[in-house]
Amino acid sequence: MSTTNSHRIDRSSSMPVYQQIVSDILSRISAMEWKIGDKLPSESQLSEEYESSRVTVRQALTKLAYEGFVEKQRGKGTFVKANPSTTVQDLFIPQIGVRHKSDIVAADIKIHAVTDAGIQVTNNLQLPPESPVFYLERLFLHKDRIIGINRAWFPLERVPGMADQPLIHDSITDTLSKRYHIAFSSVENYIESISIDAATAHIMRTSSPSPGLKISSIYTDIENQPVEYSVTIWNGRDTQFHIVLSTK
Repeated sequence: MSTTNSHRIDRSSSMPVYQQIVSDILSRISAMEWKIGDKLPSESQLSEEYESSRVTVRQALTKLAYEGFVEKQRGKGTFVKANPSTTVQDLFIPQIGVRHKSDIVAADIKIHAVTDAGIQVTNNLQLPPESPVFYLERLFLHKDRIIGINRAWFPLERVPGMADQPLIHDSITDTLSKRYHIAFSSVENYIESISIDAATAHIMRTSSPSPGLKISSIYTDIENQPVEYSVTIWNGRDTQFHIVLSTK
């Protein structure tokens, strides 16, 4: 069954070879090349197929077993345990005055004041270095699975006491509008594909490195002053994003 498919491995990629093997095996399971209960080729066969050492293949299989996709049975081999079928997830780009119905919920919301947010944050908020800001962090869940993490910063003087009360309806927009009477006039978005770092992957309970989608947003008020700088990272592992832009 095994044939040499060295094209599956990109030797010029910054992604470790074992992780490329993990991703490829998951793709092949998703494509039903191997079904649940099927035995995978042996380490030596996979080593030949991927033109990689048995140590590298073993590392990949160990990771797959840790994540629950395969099961190693002593003396028998490695068997498919779960199918990581791709889910289609609606993803809404921040837009002014546009609300979308979604089954994504915010959880584990944390807010506190900081003075060391970093030069990128203060520059985007047009503040002097080391200016005090409120920092917010929250997780986005879909069917109890963490699919995103949102981090946002606000000029402390514009949102006094923000850390003392919960967000209204768990919404930043509702809170800024109803509690602080701040109206957005525009939002500027920067979108890039990334490899999720180890610290963020740990919070999101996914492996590192994993593919991700990063959306950085700068919200300005009607006087064209920045009132929020936000960075949202979406987990791209086994996820296909459906992006909707609408005026409704």
